[in-house]
Amino acid sequence: MIGLYAEISGVRTPRPATTSVTSSPSGPYCSNGVARRHGSSGASCGGGGRPVRLRGPASPAAEKIVLRAPLRLQVKRVWVAAAASALIFLLAGGGLFLTFRQPKVTSATTRTWATATPSPSSSTSASPSPSSSTDQIHGVQATLPSCSAGALYSVSPIEPDKLSYILPLGNFTPLPSDHLYFVITRGAANGTNAPTETVKLFAPGDITVFRIGRQVQTTNGKIVNTDYYMNFAPCREVSGAFGHVSSLAGRLAGIDFDNCETPYSIGNGSLYEHCAAEVNIEVRAGEQLGTAGGKSSAALDFSSDDWRVPAPYVANPDHHYDLQASCALKYYEGSLKTSLQLLLGRGGDGRHLAQGCGEVFQDKQGTLQGNWFNGTPAQTSNDIRKLLALAHENVDPRIAVISIGGTITQRGEWRFDPTHSGTLNREFSEVTPGDAIYCYQASGMPGRILIELISETNLKIEHQSGSCTASVAFAQPFDYQR
Repeated sequence: MIGLYAEISGVRTPRPATTSVTSSPSGPYCSNGVARRHGSSGASCGGGGRPVRLRGPASPAAEKIVLRAPLRLQVKRVWVAAAASALIFLLAGGGLFLTFRQPKVTSATTRTWATATPSPSSSTSASPSPSSSTDQIHGVQATLPSCSAGALYSVSPIEPDKLSYILPLGNFTPLPSDHLYFVITRGAANGTNAPTETVKLFAPGDITVFRIGRQVQTTNGKIVNTDYYMNFAPCREVSGAFGHVSSLAGRLAGIDFDNCETPYSIGNGSLYEHCAAEVNIEVRAGEQLGTAGGKSSAALDFSSDDWRVPAPYVANPDHHYDLQASCALKYYEGSLKTSLQLLLGRGGDGRHLAQGCGEVFQDKQGTLQGNWFNGTPAQTSNDIRKLLALAHENVDPRIAVISIGGTITQRGEWRFDPTHSGTLNREFSEVTPGDAIYCYQASGMPGRILIELISETNLKIEHQSGSCTASVAFAQPFDYQR
């Protein structure tokens, strides 16, 4: 959640809105209006849409932020066999802790964004991923005019002087996240121990809100937090979503959330209940939608999908990635876009993304690099502990990261400078099946991690005590697969 620039001067008077509010008969829908089905690592939208989710990235070690609960952005629950609920991610990266539902899509759609400086994570290999198709857009979004080639947004969702920085795409949650985090300033001169300010949330452009959801977190029978999400579209082929909205305002307030799902847990002692309503509300650029920050979250999630771009490579689409994911900043122009791009980074440690907007999809065919799962899609869909990413950092793609959800060892991120020879901290994209056992270690992290790529789709991995200077051999490794 990292929104930053805002040019909200000269806010236009809201045009008469078509405000029809209907609760979904069987649950939230996908971003394209298609009924969601569940699968492996998250909720899947078979028709080119994506179950919106709030993803959370890791954040600067220098700043400790607690972002609230898993918020599911879009999705209509359609039980398929014994389908499980959408994947939840509990983020913990360098100090910024976020939770959200991880969306995934096996549909023929694509997400793109300006990538960071070239890194080994890029892949041009033929992809088993589905191809993009705008024919899969349904619901309210399908009734909108086609997108133009110019800017779609003209207002920062949060006034720039209320933002600390924006976390790029690709924060580890523990897999690379597919949305931005607009990190909100804190009181008391922005001190790290001060509470997050409650700030106004504005429409980034002339948009149509087509779904609003509410998440209630309950601990020991007591409601400890309530926040909201909304799905919207400026035009037919592009949609956006805000997650961790503190309150709703104007015509968005007072929605009747009578379509609720069974509360679920992510293993942190709390229960989360998601309710949603399908709506059709037109708002103008700069119109206040509600508030963000405060108790709900330290940042606003800003996700975007674009059905006009080709599908990225992913090793196993059955894990329901959000293949339409794109960088919301690409839809701005001029000085506002420049201002927002200058906010991309990690804030607390002063690091700034030199170019691009981060990278989400880092699978590289035939190598160690990318996302791995301790089980099949069905077995890993609701268990963050079974997720593993062997990828590159979003702010500085020269840095390699072993992002662990659990199982191997406790949740965490091992960062190191990759080598290009030998078996110590070897660059993931240079490791091919059957080479050897590779040993990884990172400053400040206990022990070592041994990895062997058995085949293009299977690896063995184990966390052990000691360092990589000692002889390497597995004792009780875990099996992971694509």
